[in-house]
Amino acid sequence: MTALTLALFWASAGLLAWVYFGYPALAWAVGRIRPVRLRADEPMPRRVTVGLAVHEGAHEIEERLANIVAQDLDAELEIVVASDGSTDDTVRLVEQLASRDVRIRLLELPRSGQSAAQSAIVEAASGEVVVLTDAETRFEAGLLRMLVAPFQDRRVGCVTGVLAWHYDRDTDTSRHEGLYWRYEQAVRRWESRAGWLSSATGALLAFRRAIYEPVPAHASLDQMLPLVARARGMLVLVVPEARGSDRGTSSTADQFRSRVRIATQGIAANMRMARRLAPWRRPGPALAVWSHKILRWMTPWLVMAAALAALLLVAGGLAAYAVALGAIGLVFLAALAGLALRRTGRPMALVTFPLTVVLVNACFALAWLNLLLRRRFGAW
Repeated sequence: MTALTLALFWASAGLLAWVYFGYPALAWAVGRIRPVRLRADEPMPRRVTVGLAVHEGAHEIEERLANIVAQDLDAELEIVVASDGSTDDTVRLVEQLASRDVRIRLLELPRSGQSAAQSAIVEAASGEVVVLTDAETRFEAGLLRMLVAPFQDRRVGCVTGVLAWHYDRDTDTSRHEGLYWRYEQAVRRWESRAGWLSSATGALLAFRRAIYEPVPAHASLDQMLPLVARARGMLVLVVPEARGSDRGTSSTADQFRSRVRIATQGIAANMRMARRLAPWRRPGPALAVWSHKILRWMTPWLVMAAALAALLLVAGGLAAYAVALGAIGLVFLAALAGLALRRTGRPMALVTFPLTVVLVNACFALAWLNLLLRRRFGAW
């Protein structure tokens, strides 16, 4: 019994160490030793379609389209706006803008959800490269040109940029959410240099239209497309200089709901593609999918397994494992303190970061439960 419990503890602890430290370090090292080097072996795309799926976006749409039109691009630009059952002035405003600019097209759709609207955009697009983005995202100068340039290399299937978050209110919760996001962006850059990247930022996602495959309305198209590119043997890259910004929410409840939805769709997408990205077929992408995605989403279960094993080992007389049990307990106590003090408005960095970590992993746990219960997210 002790041997099995020891194996459970060290297997769980080892996987956690690999996911958060070992794998990122390996990706960094491979990217330094053998980085992906782009080549220009085909012409620049002649036409680029920017796709914008919108629901009730009247308050944003004019400024958003002006931001896209202002981009410097060495290709013909097409902008396809898909209104996903909007009942506000979105359709009227886009029609007015389209009457003055032939590059803008409107798709008026029944309410079906973001992925269905994005699929309609891709099917209607005429550009060789499609860029998917969101209504609240803003492109910095030159972003489109930088996202499109890597497609001169025929090996490239998807390209993404770096999204910075800004908040209506600056709080400890929002700052530590940003810290987690910066960690994620660093790992993606290392994966990109190593040629292992298999994910992208949905608001800054460029891809060859030829790789598009239809997905169910409840699936996440922007999470599936990089995986499809990898399954076809193509590269997914980050261009760190291609920067955009988006508005985050300082509300813990809103962050929680959004992360549960994204994690549920992400787990489903990666599990669906795991067979096509088997290690004997695509070793690099398979390593990324399992290490950076699936095993990370399994963090709450790995922590629970390590805690249970440590408790059994301490009860069996191996007191040294009380250190691990105490560390896990300390993180949860700090998170509870952060939750209790969140409304005070006082600085509390020592407890809000553990709160962010616990909330993120609670989202992961709920995402797995959603999959087991076959709950689907078709709307936004």
